[in-house]
Amino acid sequence: MNTPSQPAPSTGADRSGSGDMLFGMGSKLLYAASRVALPPLALAHMGLDEYGLWSACFVLVSYVGMAASGFSLVYLRHSARHHQAGDIDAISRLLSTGILTMGLAALLLLGALALALPSLLTLFRVPETQQALATQLWLGAVAVFLADMSLGAFAHLLHATGRLRLEQKVWVAAFVLEALLIVGLLQLGLGVHALLLAFAGRYLFSALSNAWLACKGLPGLRLSPRLFDRSLLKSFFVYGAGMQASGLIATALQSADRLLAGSLMGPAAAALMDLAGKLPVSASSVSASVSGVAVSATARHDAGGDRAGIAQVYRAATRLTVASLALIMPFLALFAPLLVLAWLGPQGAHAEVAVLMPWLVLAHHAHLLTGPATALARGQGRLNMDFAYHGLRAVLMLASLLLLLGRGAAPSLPDLALALCLAQIAAATLFIAQAQQTLLGSRSGLLRDLALPTLAAYAAAALLALLLAKSWPAQFSAAALLDSSSRLTALAAACAALLLWLTLAAALLWAGLLTPVERQGLLRRLPLGRFRRTA
Repeated sequence: MNTPSQPAPSTGADRSGSGDMLFGMGSKLLYAASRVALPPLALAHMGLDEYGLWSACFVLVSYVGMAASGFSLVYLRHSARHHQAGDIDAISRLLSTGILTMGLAALLLLGALALALPSLLTLFRVPETQQALATQLWLGAVAVFLADMSLGAFAHLLHATGRLRLEQKVWVAAFVLEALLIVGLLQLGLGVHALLLAFAGRYLFSALSNAWLACKGLPGLRLSPRLFDRSLLKSFFVYGAGMQASGLIATALQSADRLLAGSLMGPAAAALMDLAGKLPVSASSVSASVSGVAVSATARHDAGGDRAGIAQVYRAATRLTVASLALIMPFLALFAPLLVLAWLGPQGAHAEVAVLMPWLVLAHHAHLLTGPATALARGQGRLNMDFAYHGLRAVLMLASLLLLLGRGAAPSLPDLALALCLAQIAAATLFIAQAQQTLLGSRSGLLRDLALPTLAAYAAAALLALLLAKSWPAQFSAAALLDSSSRLTALAAACAALLLWLTLAAALLWAGLLTPVERQGLLRRLPLGRFRRTA
């Protein structure tokens, strides 16, 4: 047994994980900005159908990724426990067993995908002229992701040992590298293949960097086939099977909009749904980082039997999730036509995307609010909350779809988006109410801490949108924007509206939701706060 190098002792603020949550939110915000900037550049170098094939890659990747979802939590919980005991030899056995096992599983999954490709091409209605391209993109993207599934053990080890911020820095460097590669390769005329090559470069860089940091931070860490421990397979596959089933259901439900749009209306409809979800999904990744930190923090507290620490993590995660979502999602929903015109320009897709986006924003917002509860349950190895939420979502989505199809006429894309949105909001509301009762023993703070701040943010955004549309209709009226041909005007108006909204929303959240410790943490991360410390 070896004694690992320990992270710095936690302060009272860090005990809740709020410092890492704020850092993760900042890095996710940068990631969201890069994801928003890339689609217009990509669409300038390829057609909508080609971009739709690339978007479909990530539907497949998300399903294949379920094979590793159980492994990630086993790495997290077991590594946290072994790190508490100072047993690096046990961590070495855990990683050696997991990486070898997942590597073999990855090869099997890639072979299965190759066999299933003809059926998938038919499911997505890929034209015969594009099937060779789709095969290259889909097999290539999944192969890259499968390699990362095996080597991603090092990132989970950094989380489990309290070195999450190092892993986040690697992640930031990796997606910045990917963005630079995309820009350069597109300029070289590689088209959609540029996206695949940049994707591979990103994951290669992150895997090698995380492996180096893990070995540097834990002297004595070893990887070898001789360290393969058959007794650990039960942990990976028994507990992992439950997590994989949960993840598979969650992925199916989360990608239902694109799957249904693609199967009912073709690849172009799936691409429109993907574009409409790009801004809310990118924005929601900021709050998703809170849940990721909450899982890691909960696993570490659970390994030490610190129940008070787990409660602090839940409160901090809930407060920061509500704040981060309220800061951006209402603006995306209420200013969708302006934002889409500024983002995509006056091309044929912008009007359709602007109509779809508000419904996808509301659905993602409701879904992300469930994150703190499921994060704490996963960090403690309890999956019952996951399956309860999945059941609610599945039943309500199915009911809404049957009602939509039962009308007789073929559903439109906006009708489909609205139906799925309403089902998601209902499922999230019911789940959060029950989860708070289970975790805190009371629903008394539900309206004060979650519902009222969220509704107040949407009311403030609606009021701002109404005032701007009345005062400057040519720049801010939805009807005028959908017929507009001026992207530059829309971009300037979007920037002005965003500055007004962020000022208003930040003031409301600062005064009404954040704690003094969280305010201090934010100030330390702002340029003004750094300037004051330097002075």
